[in-house]
Amino acid sequence: MSLFGALFSVSVFASALRLSTPLIFGSIGGCYVHKTGIFFIAYESLMLISAFFSAWGSYLFGNPYLGMLCGIASAMVAGTVFGVLVLVFKADSLIVSIALNFGAWAITTLLLVTVFKTRGSYFDPKIINYPTLHFNFLEKSGILNDLLNDKVAITFGAILFIFISYIVIYKTPFGLRLRSIGINADAATSAGVNVNAHKWASLMIMSVAFGIAGSYLPLSGVSMFAESMSAGRGDMCIAAVLVGNGNPLLTGLLAFMFAYCSAIVLTLTTFNIPTQLLQCIPYVFVAVMFIINGIKNYKREAII
Repeated sequence: MSLFGALFSVSVFASALRLSTPLIFGSIGGCYVHKTGIFFIAYESLMLISAFFSAWGSYLFGNPYLGMLCGIASAMVAGTVFGVLVLVFKADSLIVSIALNFGAWAITTLLLVTVFKTRGSYFDPKIINYPTLHFNFLEKSGILNDLLNDKVAITFGAILFIFISYIVIYKTPFGLRLRSIGINADAATSAGVNVNAHKWASLMIMSVAFGIAGSYLPLSGVSMFAESMSAGRGDMCIAAVLVGNGNPLLTGLLAFMFAYCSAIVLTLTTFNIPTQLLQCIPYVFVAVMFIINGIKNYKREAII
């Protein structure tokens, strides 16, 4: 297969769809917080904490969906900690976000040693994975079969979450209030909007989304948890939200593109290209997106 053919093969897009699941959930969840004007960059912490507790929950209960609920609950606790410190006690959101990111790594590493008696990573078949969905009617449709069959349910849920969130944010009174708070919180208050209640709501929606995103990492077929398992995915979610300006459609597309870049890395390893160079591709794409976003904002300010 040629290099060009490999880059645009069905297997690459199928892999990108699989890899995009946690990125889409995380970045779309971040859209809600972004629209309310909350400065939150601890995405990595929510995903990592959820990954550990999802793996632990699945290990304890023998059910991946109960594991996911454990992950969601842990992410909501972390989100609540942020909310109490920032929304109630008015702490600096940047400092709290940095503390959460470092704290998540420390807590999950400590729990890995305490609960599973190991460092680095822990694999156990008792960590039950999400079951895959197989559609018999797709078996004869080549491309669709390779692209959509044998994926876990939350992969399709991630795609659905994009469109649901677009409707919620742009077509409902709740979404209108969220956007008005982000534009001018004082004006929203004058119009009778409960600013704090909506900020808390957006924070909890994001926490639930990251709970699902984090659960995908250990339960998507690997049956394991590893230190720093989120591996920069939270940062990719931040980039998707900022460049997409909190628009779920654009943000979801960018999240998929980040996943596509990661899928390319896996494919190009067969072409004897240095691995170190390939591993830079997703992060180069992130940097390019930030540059494009910066240029766009500069032109907008110049016009104003």
